[in-house]
Amino acid sequence: MPTLRELGEAEAIRLLTRDRAERAGVIVGPGDDAAVLRFDPGEDLVATTDAQVEGRHFLPGWMTPGERGARLAAANLSDLAAMAARPRWALLSIGARPDHEMGALLDFQHGLARALGQDGALVVGGNLAAVEGGEWWSLTLLGAVERGHAWTRSGARAGDLLAVTGSPGRSAAGLALARRGGGPNAKAARDEAWRPLLEAWLRPRARVAFALALAPARAVRAAIDVSDGFAGDLARLCEASGVGCDLRAGSLPEDPLLARAADALGLGAEALRFGPSDDYELLLAVDPAGREACERVARETGTPIAFAGQLTGERGKLTLEGAGGARKPLDPRGFDHFGGRR
Repeated sequence: MPTLRELGEAEAIRLLTRDRAERAGVIVGPGDDAAVLRFDPGEDLVATTDAQVEGRHFLPGWMTPGERGARLAAANLSDLAAMAARPRWALLSIGARPDHEMGALLDFQHGLARALGQDGALVVGGNLAAVEGGEWWSLTLLGAVERGHAWTRSGARAGDLLAVTGSPGRSAAGLALARRGGGPNAKAARDEAWRPLLEAWLRPRARVAFALALAPARAVRAAIDVSDGFAGDLARLCEASGVGCDLRAGSLPEDPLLARAADALGLGAEALRFGPSDDYELLLAVDPAGREACERVARETGTPIAFAGQLTGERGKLTLEGAGGARKPLDPRGFDHFGGRR
């Protein structure tokens, strides 16, 4: 397929906007100066945005354009899951070099659209611009939540239970294995033993269905998604709520594969589990009376969940209790775009 330079802007935009799905609430979709959207009565608007920057957010050769699109969708969908919001509409902006092949750009958009569509959202507009240096892709996702009932980071109380979905740290392990492996065709990449960890990094799936099913139970007092790392994101939730947290290592889900990867990589299992990682799992501060509801919804939606600790009145203090009962401080640092920690 031709490049953007060969096609020209008008034809490239026509190709990107030719598939216009009909959806309730979309009054004017792609192709006009702006989208016109209509929310249902009794809902609040929830908006989030995230970006991929070439050379920063993905390793060359490891993902197809479609997989990169799906991953960008997951980052935004996870933010809405953390607010208990229903995904509705997205705006996609792209900064591409003129020699970018049009077919790859369409594959990116199709991968993104499929991932959004699995949770009920669709692209309703965007922008295409030419760049000279690194390329970038930016998605703005709009969602809806019952008026006054969005989850936030700031509602946790001392005595609440800390719940976590999935097995945080798997994405960090997958990325570390990829970096060590020497490329997608290297032996480490082809080793089926590591495939679940590589999948956790390459193809994460946001916990939207779980969050939407749990929201009516009113069991969650605060929430955050694990997009920078378990400890770092927990610290953000605690700071916003004015609480601390006592984590119990024995209450976290056992993950023998993660432990094996830590040994193979020469890292501590805690460094993978609690350190910088974009797992797109959820950390939830749960009213103790709502634990049963959380467990029931987790079973119904097939979502692994563990109650990993309890929130305390000691603002910002994070401790980890080991198997022998000894406690130690938990390093709260996560991924920092400008500090280079990952």
